[in-house]
Amino acid sequence: MAKENAQSAASEGGKPQDPAVEAQPQDTEPEEGGKPQDTGGVEGNDRTPNVHKLERDVANRDKTIAELRAKLAEKEKGGSDLEARLAALEKQASDSKAEADAAKADAKLAAAGCVDCDLARAVLGDFDGDVAKLKEAKPYLFAPQGGGKGTGGRASGTSDGPCKSIRDALAQTDR
Repeated sequence: MAKENAQSAASEGGKPQDPAVEAQPQDTEPEEGGKPQDTGGVEGNDRTPNVHKLERDVANRDKTIAELRAKLAEKEKGGSDLEARLAALEKQASDSKAEADAAKADAKLAAAGCVDCDLARAVLGDFDGDVAKLKEAKPYLFAPQGGGKGTGGRASGTSDGPCKSIRDALAQTDR
């Protein structure tokens, strides 16, 4: 039994192999396998092209073209978005300028004593923005400058101060 164990150990690699034998190639004769058996369908063979490879390349090319066209369409769409945003900003700037001009005109009209600034601003364009010309042509849009004419009487309920006598108090109530 010990002899069988020694043989099995030797067959399982118990004994080291000769390195000189390992350095030699195992099959030195080019009998079989030296040349490929089917030379017609090998890629890289110049005589007949591989149809499957060509179909795959055409499909990849078409896929790449479709992707590039989609990217181009997306970039063109992005350009139109920029144009729309630019137009919106220009509109906003012109609206702001018009609002500022209206505020300046309102300030000039209010300083001149205008009663209705909206109506006066609409007519002000006809007079080239000159408030003095507008005031001469349409005086009813402006309040009178003299502070208003009174009737000469005193407003009711006003007093001259505390009454000094009963007679003065009675005189104030008769008014």
